[in-house]
Amino acid sequence: MRLATHQRLLMIAAHPDDESTTLLTWVARSLGGEAAYLSLSRGDGGQNLIGSELGPDLGLLRSRELEAARRIDGARQFFTRAYDFGYTRSLDETLERWPREILLEDAMRVVRRFKPQVLMAVFRPSADAGHGQHRASGWVAEEIFRLSDDPEAFPQLDAEGLAPWTISSFYRRPQRDAESGWMELPLGIIEPFSGRSILQIALASRSQHLCQDMGSVQPLGDASGRLAWVAGVGGINATSPFDGVDTSLAAIADMVPAGELQRETAIRLQRVAEIATTTRKQLGAGQPGHAAEPLLEIVRLLQDLAEDLAVAPAAGHARELIAEKLEIAYEGLANAAQVAADAITSRQTVVLGESFEARSIFWNAGELPVEALEVTVESPAGWRLVDSRTAEATRSRFSVQSTDERQITIAVPTASEPTMPYFHELPRVGDLYDWSEVRSEIRGEPFQPPPASLRFDFTLGGVPISLRRELVYRVGDQAVGEVRRPIRAVPALEVSVEPSLVVWPLDAATEKTLEVQVASNLDEPETARLEVVLPAGWPVLPPVEVELSPARRRRTVELTLQAPPNMAPGRHFIEVALIDSNGRRFLSAFPVIDYGHVRPTPRPQVARVEVNAADIRLPKLGRVGYIRGASDRMPEHLRGIGLPVEVLAGTDLADQDLSAYDAIVVGSRAYEIDPALVAASPRLLDYARQGGLLIVQYQQYQFTRGGYAPYPLEIRRPHDRVTDETAAVTLLEPQHPVFTNPNRLATADWEGWVQERGLYFAGTWDDAYRPLLAMSDPGGDEKRGALLVAELGEGHYVYTGLAFFRQLPTGVTGAYRLFANLLALGKPSAED
Repeated sequence: MRLATHQRLLMIAAHPDDESTTLLTWVARSLGGEAAYLSLSRGDGGQNLIGSELGPDLGLLRSRELEAARRIDGARQFFTRAYDFGYTRSLDETLERWPREILLEDAMRVVRRFKPQVLMAVFRPSADAGHGQHRASGWVAEEIFRLSDDPEAFPQLDAEGLAPWTISSFYRRPQRDAESGWMELPLGIIEPFSGRSILQIALASRSQHLCQDMGSVQPLGDASGRLAWVAGVGGINATSPFDGVDTSLAAIADMVPAGELQRETAIRLQRVAEIATTTRKQLGAGQPGHAAEPLLEIVRLLQDLAEDLAVAPAAGHARELIAEKLEIAYEGLANAAQVAADAITSRQTVVLGESFEARSIFWNAGELPVEALEVTVESPAGWRLVDSRTAEATRSRFSVQSTDERQITIAVPTASEPTMPYFHELPRVGDLYDWSEVRSEIRGEPFQPPPASLRFDFTLGGVPISLRRELVYRVGDQAVGEVRRPIRAVPALEVSVEPSLVVWPLDAATEKTLEVQVASNLDEPETARLEVVLPAGWPVLPPVEVELSPARRRRTVELTLQAPPNMAPGRHFIEVALIDSNGRRFLSAFPVIDYGHVRPTPRPQVARVEVNAADIRLPKLGRVGYIRGASDRMPEHLRGIGLPVEVLAGTDLADQDLSAYDAIVVGSRAYEIDPALVAASPRLLDYARQGGLLIVQYQQYQFTRGGYAPYPLEIRRPHDRVTDETAAVTLLEPQHPVFTNPNRLATADWEGWVQERGLYFAGTWDDAYRPLLAMSDPGGDEKRGALLVAELGEGHYVYTGLAFFRQLPTGVTGAYRLFANLLALGKPSAED
């Protein structure tokens, strides 16, 4: 269908999972048009229900989940350089941290590259959009529509070769039926190739957002969606977002300057559309070969057009759209003619400066003759072909119903970079990824192109054709069969250190243990030297020699870090380096974020330790039980300051004697993800009644619906939260032990918090709870449900919405001091 029409829609919202997959699917899979989603951010500030990734690592995972969703719904994906700094109620704050000119430039870059006729905003820039970043996306959409027909806007994009593009129509998703009118979009249409409805495909797409808990069933039956007209052609009575837009393939000719070339372009495109439409109607199941000859004619027509437009002035938009249609025609023709190409290697990683072997496989299973096959390497990373040999089994003359297989040697330059996401190559600047050294054609893409692809150039039925295939690692797994993964370049040696953050109480132990992971990616032995660069005045750590070999590629080296005499409070930094036998220094590792539903992605990890030396006094505790929540690393951070924390799960909760614990802590959202916790909830409350201390960190609505709290407690919809991490905090009972034992809290303990104060505060509660904190966002109502404490039998129960899960991993001193005090609740004061 994409060869018979010209329909393009761009959707704008703020985060992964904000998109309307129903609209994207309807345009791409029902209309045969081109749909794309521009997410302002990568969702770095969200949460994670399937793993421990947060912050930039979560942004990588959510970006990959968007790619997985687009593979299902058929749309494309784009981003701006905005880093998700977390929830905010304020549009002004959002546009301060995401500068207006940057958002607009990045969004307009996508518009000029994608060339949509229709723009759709998921949110409005008003208060009913809620999240300040949602409101920002609505504002960007409005501004982009207004500025798209201004030829003087964004001259920096002209320098990138992106000419102005005018959007014809602007639509929005109706918000709570507040629009004056809307159109109904048919979502119950069956997509013939899958046998599923548009709604079912859209829900399958949305279900790829696993880390955001977006899985959905795919119901049978009719369905519809809504879209409201805002501005441009179409009008309030429009029945399709493309009403008033010429969506014929021949409309592309309007982008060619008036004259003979424009008329000839329209004629040829009309012919392409006629052939595509007729062939699709006549094509029966199991008869793809019947489309080969018509597709050959389409390819000829489009190639002639591309050649004529290549030298035509002011025809850039038409030239780019024809090139896109030609790529679609190439793939369609290859499928119809039963031609397949593949590019594989037995190496998943390649060391910088080395060469490796790959295989190209080209199979012509059809009847159309193939001639003049050439295989070349395309590599934006600078990898190059150094040798190509035809396999002995290949026929000397390749034509029909035969296979061409070649052994290829590819060299990776020493000076190239390890494979990593392009937006991680430079440090962030505030809340923006730094794209300053990125090629313009990559900016805004989810990720850069793969480091190497093979290009197959040949003639099929006398017509020159090009196919590109990513070079991938292929291996046979006895359990699951064929496994394919992207290849990547890696350094010869890698080094990382855990923990990367050490919170060091000043009156605690005088030494800490660091675990340094060293690894070799080489095929020969290597002796390396591990060096640690410490702050001035710290006891020196001598270098450590490390033997690495193909039989033992990874080693763990434990280092004992000694505190300097009279260690000063504050932040101190430690650098770790691995030096090879040639004197080269290696400072990083590139572990992979790897889940079954997304493409594996390396993330750069610098071997660096931040030490926060702070006045944190610890209660005297024997054992503390901890039940992990979602993306929860708090047990490790609490152990890091010297607390005796044990993780409880499964049979521990069902059978263990809980009275052995001085306190039990429940991680954030644990009641959602841990059935063992739900089943053990009565035991935990009994534990508290018998003298224990149960601390429950923020939970969502499942918690209150389940009645897991000992006394009535409700969370409002939308939930109470304080998003300003600098918001003033009032201690409602300043002399309560939570604020005095063993650490006496002061104003400084609320400084340096990150992203937010907290979320999912209690909205209403029983009188048995005592609220201890009051706070509010600027201009907002005071919230008192951030920290509730109740006596329960002989023990205590705490519910807190404070975002400890964000503060502890970033070393916020006050959060550690407060949490230590919570663990001391009901215990004698250190002064007693």
